[in-house]
Amino acid sequence: MTRRLTAQDWIDFALTTLAQDGFQALKADALARKLGVSRGSFYWHFPELGTFHARVIAHWRQTATEAIIADLEHYDSREQRLDALLRRAFGHHARLELRMRAWADENAEAARALVDIDRRRTAYIEQLLGEAGIPVPLAATRAQLLYWTYLGAVLSRSRLSGERLDAMVTQLERIALEGAAAKPAAAKASREPRLSRRERG
Repeated sequence: MTRRLTAQDWIDFALTTLAQDGFQALKADALARKLGVSRGSFYWHFPELGTFHARVIAHWRQTATEAIIADLEHYDSREQRLDALLRRAFGHHARLELRMRAWADENAEAARALVDIDRRRTAYIEQLLGEAGIPVPLAATRAQLLYWTYLGAVLSRSRLSGERLDAMVTQLERIALEGAAAKPAAAKASREPRLSRRERG
């Protein structure tokens, strides 16, 4: 017997489809055909397409921002958190991010979500820099600079690895933390292998 699809199944499949085919593919008929089910399965969970799209956007916001921030908070120091954030940002494919931004050009709900997401992400970076001792106005400027650099990498469809990633992260950390009153122990810890408390068990 085939397992009945849940609302989360539809949302997860929509994000996969969005990354591969773009927002134009997020239609009940098209998704149902790909999943091999009837449209009735879709409408069992979602009253109309707009509600579904709003749920997809909300879930992406959670996984692409809030869940990442929550995971970063498991690291012991702000230097480790910044390092892990930069490595995640520049060392992973950002196809879904790019597709979501294209969708925002056509969808008001996605556009509003992106405004909130961009604000949340830059505020978190600013918080990390402020905790490192960077004055508030300068922390805000540097946070915006880091975030614009990330968006540039997204638009270029670039993903770094190995020595190139190490070099990029090192230079961005130098720019971000110049003038910070980092403690020697914290600075040393930031250069050690990045393991969160959860990963260390």
